[in-house]
Amino acid sequence: MAQMQIEAIDTIRLARDASPRLRTAAVELARWIERLGARKTTIGAEAGDVTALLSTNATDLEPEHFCIDVESATTLHITGGDGRGVLYGVQECIDRARLGRAIMTMTDGPHFALRSLDMWETPSSMVWCLPFDSILDYDKMLRPEEMPEYLDFARRLLAMRVNSLTLFSQYASRGSLFERWLSRAEPVERFAQFMDRFGVSIRLALHYTSPDESGHYVTLCPYSDHIREQWQDFVARMAVAMPTVRNFRLRGAGEEAPGPHEDDCDRCAATPLRERVLAGIRVVSDAVATLGGDLLWLTGTDQAAHASAEAEMYGDWGDDLPENVRIAHCHNYWDLRPPFPPPPIWNHTGNRPAERSPYLLQVALVGDSAGMNFLPCSMAHRWHVDFRTAADKGYEGCDANMAVHPQYVDHPLNLSNWYTYGKLCWDPFLDPDGILCEWLTMEYGAEAVAFLPGLRATYPATIGALFSRSAFTQCHSYVARYNYLDTRLNGPWRVWTDLLHPGMDRVGENVLGLELPLDAYPEAQRLALRNDPRYQLIFNRMPLTDAYAAELMAEKRMAAGHMEGVLAAWQQLEGRIDPASFAQVAGLLEANLNDVRIFVDCFGLYLDYKLGRLQAAQIEAMRARYAGVPKGEATVGSPHDGWFWDHFGWQGTYLEFLDDLDKLLRGETPGPFFTGGATEKQSE
Repeated sequence: MAQMQIEAIDTIRLARDASPRLRTAAVELARWIERLGARKTTIGAEAGDVTALLSTNATDLEPEHFCIDVESATTLHITGGDGRGVLYGVQECIDRARLGRAIMTMTDGPHFALRSLDMWETPSSMVWCLPFDSILDYDKMLRPEEMPEYLDFARRLLAMRVNSLTLFSQYASRGSLFERWLSRAEPVERFAQFMDRFGVSIRLALHYTSPDESGHYVTLCPYSDHIREQWQDFVARMAVAMPTVRNFRLRGAGEEAPGPHEDDCDRCAATPLRERVLAGIRVVSDAVATLGGDLLWLTGTDQAAHASAEAEMYGDWGDDLPENVRIAHCHNYWDLRPPFPPPPIWNHTGNRPAERSPYLLQVALVGDSAGMNFLPCSMAHRWHVDFRTAADKGYEGCDANMAVHPQYVDHPLNLSNWYTYGKLCWDPFLDPDGILCEWLTMEYGAEAVAFLPGLRATYPATIGALFSRSAFTQCHSYVARYNYLDTRLNGPWRVWTDLLHPGMDRVGENVLGLELPLDAYPEAQRLALRNDPRYQLIFNRMPLTDAYAAELMAEKRMAAGHMEGVLAAWQQLEGRIDPASFAQVAGLLEANLNDVRIFVDCFGLYLDYKLGRLQAAQIEAMRARYAGVPKGEATVGSPHDGWFWDHFGWQGTYLEFLDDLDKLLRGETPGPFFTGGATEKQSE
C-alpha cells in the first residue's frame, strides 16, 4: 500500500467553483505543511504538478465521510461526501503528520451524526454563574475574519470535527428571546458564515415560548394559534435576516423555561402528558423544518425532585418523535457533574429495537458548575464508558457545555478534554489511553507520553478536591462562602431555587448530606445507589461525628497527594520538551497544587467549626501558610471575573472564606447570601 509524507505536498488543486469549505480545507492543509517545516504550498485550479487534489466528486460517500487515496509517494486525492468530509479528510492528514505517521489510503466517517458544543456565555455579556466574559462580542462578530481569537477558535473546533455550535442568550424573565436574536441578526449571520467555512453550523438557544415585557406568558398550550404563529413568524424572519442559521436548541422545561406540559387549559387537562409534550415539540419542529433545520430539545429538568417527570415526559421516544428533533438530557444529573451517577432517564433511552434513539449524550467540556475551569482534570477515562453506552443505545449525537477563557481558552492540560471529546464523538470505542497519548504527542512531542500517568491522575486530584462523596464542597470553580457551603452540605440543595425536600430541615441538625429522592430509579438500583460510598452524601443524611469527619478529611487529603504526583510527573519532562511549554504548565501546576491544598484545608476548617472545635489560631495559621506561595484563579480570583464577585455571596477567595469563619467565631453574621440569607427562593 502506497504511503505519503505530508511534506511531499507542494501543490493543492481545487475546482474553480470550489465551496468555501473546500477552500478552507486547502488553506489549512497548506498552513500545516508550512508549519511542519516544509516549503510553501501552492493552491490553485490549474493542473500543474498536482500532489493533492481536494474534491467532492464521489457519489458513494455519506455526508461528512472522506476517502484518502494515496496514489503514490507524491500524489494523493482527498474526496469527501460533502465539504465537511473534505475538511475532515484534510484534518486526518494533518493529525497523522503531527503524530509522525505517514498518510495512507483510508476511508472514514463519524459515528455520531451530531457533534455539538454549547457556548454558555452570552455574546457581549456573561451568564450569571460563569466567572468571565464571553470571547464572543457582537461588534467583533461583525468582522470575525479579522479576529485572531475567532480564527483560533474555529480551527480548534475543526480539529475536533465538531459540526454544531450553540450561541447562548441570557435567561430572560422579561421580554422575548426571539426579538433578542433578531435584533442581533447581522453579527450572528456574519459569525455563522465564518464558522460555516470550518464545517460548524451555528445554533441559537431559545425557549418554547417567551414572556411579554411584564413577565406574563400568553399561553403554553401547544394547540394554540399563539404558539404556532409565534414560531412561524420567527422562522420566516430568520430566513431573511439570518439565512445561514437554521438550527436551534430549545429549553422546553425547567426553571424560567415553561413548556407545553405546564399548560392548564381544558384541552390540555384532558390530553395525556406525553401527547401534550409531543404536540409542543411538533409545533416547533414543523416551523424549524421550513428552514431545513433541526432542533435540540433540552429536558431542562436537572433537579432530582423532577427526575420522574423527566423520564415520563422525555424517556422512551423512538420513531414517533419528528425526524429533525433530538432530546438532550442532563447527563450525570445536575449540571453534568462527573462524580454523579447517570440520571434515571438513562434507563429510559435506547429501549425500542429497530427504531431510532433520538437522544444526545451531554457532558461538560469546560464545566464551571463542575469546577474545572482552573484546575486540570482529564475526563477521558470518565467519559469513554458513557460514550460507548450512548453508542450501544443508538444515540444520535453528543453535546458539551463549555466556557472559553478569554486569556488562555482553558487550562493547558484540559485541552486534552477538547481533543478527547472530538475523538469520542468520532469513534466512541477508542481507547482513552491512546487518545491521551496522541494528544500529548501532538502538543508536547513524543517524549511527553511519559506524562500519561500524571495526566490520568489529574481526575482524582481535582474531583477529590471539589467533591466529597459526590457532595460539591465548592461553589462553581471557586471557594464557596460559608453560608453557601453550609446550605449545600447541611441542608437542602436544588439548582436555582433551593426547593426544600421533605425531611431535610437543616436547622439544628448536626448532619451532612442531601438525601435526594431515588424514587425515579428502578427499585433494585435504589438500594445500591444509597449504599454506594461514592454517592453517600447526595443520597443520605450522615451524622457528623469526629470519626466521620476524619474519614472525609482522609479522602480529601488524598486529592492533594494526587496533585503532588501530577506535578512530580510533569517535572520529569524538564529538558525533554519545549522549555517554554514546560515552564508554563509547571508554573500552573505549582499554583494548582496549592489551590487543592487550600480547598482541602477550607473543608477541614468547615468541619471543625460544625463540630465546635475550630480555634481562631487555626484560621490565622492557614492565612500564614498560604501567604507567600503561588496560587491560581480558583482560590484568589481572576482579572477576568467582572461582576461575578458581586453575586449573592456564593463564592469568594479563600481569604473571604476565612473571614466568614472569623466572624462566626465572634458571633457575627458571616456575609451576604442571596437576600438576608434566604435559601428557599432565588434572589430577584
